[in-house]
Amino acid sequence: MMSNEIFTKLSLLPRLSDVFVWCDYIELRCLVHPDKSFSRSDLMETQEEMTDTRDDADDISDEEYAEDLGLDFDEFQHDEMYQSTPAVNDRLQQKTYERFLHLKSRLRHFGEDLYPFFFDEELQSIYLKDELTDWHYFYIQLLISSALRYCPRSRRHELTGPFEEVSYEIFKCLMPQGWVIHPFGKDKSSRYRGHLYDKLSLLANDVRGELAAKRTHFSERDQGDGGLDLVAWHPMSDERNLIPMAFAQCGCTAEEFGMKMLEASPSKLGLHLKVGYEWACYYFMPQSMLTNDGKDWFKYSDFSRSIVVDRFRIMRIAKQYQVKIHEVIKRETIQEALEFSFY
Repeated sequence: MMSNEIFTKLSLLPRLSDVFVWCDYIELRCLVHPDKSFSRSDLMETQEEMTDTRDDADDISDEEYAEDLGLDFDEFQHDEMYQSTPAVNDRLQQKTYERFLHLKSRLRHFGEDLYPFFFDEELQSIYLKDELTDWHYFYIQLLISSALRYCPRSRRHELTGPFEEVSYEIFKCLMPQGWVIHPFGKDKSSRYRGHLYDKLSLLANDVRGELAAKRTHFSERDQGDGGLDLVAWHPMSDERNLIPMAFAQCGCTAEEFGMKMLEASPSKLGLHLKVGYEWACYYFMPQSMLTNDGKDWFKYSDFSRSIVVDRFRIMRIAKQYQVKIHEVIKRETIQEALEFSFY
């Protein structure tokens, strides 16, 4: 019988080597630990237990380390000094320290009012606060939305659906006064329903454009969203074309987000949806892509041409525009995550 718990296989390490992915994993492990804490030694122990099941993240980390040393990767892999147990442990300790250092920067940039965790003075452990506010719950909701790898497929809609709702509220904040804003994603829209062709036809009419595709170009069973989760436009007080538009996609996974950023873009839809000019494209993601210094993006080289709204921007914008977050927080899901026990 398959488990219907909200999290499974938390012993699996992240697939990617990126520090922001590992930091989300550490926060998640802290969240579900019976003591509501997670230490550097806990992370070291977890990584050491998984040495026999190395994945792509381990290989990428070794490649980065070899590059830092100025060595060819093959040379690095076959050098007994660098592959010895002490050397491997040294690398694990360094990586672990770097991850906790980034976590500490999250506290600095998000601020105590938004960030639900704290640290000891030696930066050895991360702890969940005893008293959680709605803003802390909001952070946790975004965190678990980024944890699809550890959520059974049968329950992932409980994480992705709320994230689309959150993105919709933030999208409304970003659109100027007078804009018409609708969810477009599957099962989320009261306006766009039915077959994808019918949805896109109605959207084309709304934005004073034309749908060049034919119904036969789509699968008969296509009830999807065509890569659109949110749509907005300004009617400009008349019925003529050439009106401003903005489309958005919401994505919860850390893998291949660069391609996902193009889902709502003219590059993806422009062949079929004909309008007078290219619309603005937004991409919402629950990961925090803020670097340690708070001035740049992680993995910016993988970004596509979209306006990116990550966890940091979502929370700061929600705070700035006084979004009623208590209306979008899914307390039952968050509480289940808090009561889940794994160590």
